[in-house]
Amino acid sequence: MDNISEEFALVAKKGAPVPPPSRGPPTTSYHQKGLFINASTLRGYSCVRTATRDLWDQLFDEGYRADVTISTDNGGSIYAHASVLGMASQVMKGMLKQAKGRGRRRSISIHGVPHNAVRVFIRFLYSSCYEKEEMEDYVLHLLVLSHVFVVPALKQICIQQLEHGFLTSENVVDIFQLALLCDAPRLSLICHRMILKNFQEISITEGWKVMKKSHPSLEKELLESLDDEENVRNLFSVQHLWPVMFKAANLNVKSFADAKGKN
Repeated sequence: MDNISEEFALVAKKGAPVPPPSRGPPTTSYHQKGLFINASTLRGYSCVRTATRDLWDQLFDEGYRADVTISTDNGGSIYAHASVLGMASQVMKGMLKQAKGRGRRRSISIHGVPHNAVRVFIRFLYSSCYEKEEMEDYVLHLLVLSHVFVVPALKQICIQQLEHGFLTSENVVDIFQLALLCDAPRLSLICHRMILKNFQEISITEGWKVMKKSHPSLEKELLESLDDEENVRNLFSVQHLWPVMFKAANLNVKSFADAKGKN
């Protein structure tokens, strides 16, 4: 979403333009924080140039000439710009085409997730920025929003956050179900492996009990996977014993043959 517009002055000299000016500071990565550019510390995590990011953040924070009102849970409202939302998400664009409003302002609703989670989501649509603390607090909600509104960049960030250090025995069942719903195959595989590896501990958690009631078919699939994995382990265990068994069998045959020869 980097809408940087740079003007290159073409100065005619012997029919050839001069080289364009330098592009300025390098693009920052959302994995980095605490860098200094233009003598100021970067705020939050971003994947666009500092000046552009700050401009889009300011546009979102101030709501200058906003023409969309987003209604959230508990009567909350967020002001935004239809052009930005529509360019960032085709789903948003479709909602805005159908939205009703007074004058030039239109209204849409995003319910089922906390107000602050929606605000973090909309901010990302503007500047590709997020705060580390907010990501930690709302990563599950942001994964759902990024999937529903088809924002691949944010969805990938959420998946990476969940894969690295967020999974626990208490939440892995919930995240496993969410990964299936949000079409995150790698995350669902990681959760699946963790559940099978720590089944005794995870099967007594509240998340497992809720899943057992709400999605019994999923519980059945997990138990079948556990049985399959146990069978595979048993097969490998037997295979490790085969050389010993064959060696013992050969010794017995040899001893029997020697004893028969003596007789």
